Amino acid sequence: MPRPYINNMPLPTKLQEIIDDIASMTREEKLETLIAYAESFPALPERFKNQKENMEPVPECMTPVFLIAEKDSNDKITFYFDIPKESPTVRGLASILLYGLNGCALEEIISVPADFYLPMNLHEAVSQQRINGFIGVLSHMKQAAVKAN
Repeated sequence: MPRPYINNMPLPTKLQEIIDDIASMTREEKLETLIAYAESFPALPERFKNQKENMEPVPECMTPVFLIAEKDSNDKITFYFDIPKESPTVRGLASILLYGLNGCALEEIISVPADFYLPMNLHEAVSQQRINGFIGVLSHMKQAAVKAN
């Protein structure tokens, strides 16, 4: 059952499904899932490769993370990330947000609470430092979504 959040709205469906899946996993399964997400991490589109100055940096991550958002004609937001391949954990965590929030409306994105990840028990699989970066990525995704709107 979706957990209500701000304005009693449920989390975006795709994000809730990811949370529910990961919540039921063992530590080893969570690690394997993060690696699988990292391996499926989409490449940054060519049109953004020379535009880092237009991308939102995420200083909360020790790994260099940059993101940008675009709004389509239906007012849905799509995110794009630039994260080094040598950082599979960060790419895996960012993928959770990417797959969970791409295609959502601005209101859905900015309403996701910072503690949405708690049911996943990520602390079993990754360090607090990584979780802090994960929360930072969400915060900067919200900022990028507002800019794109």
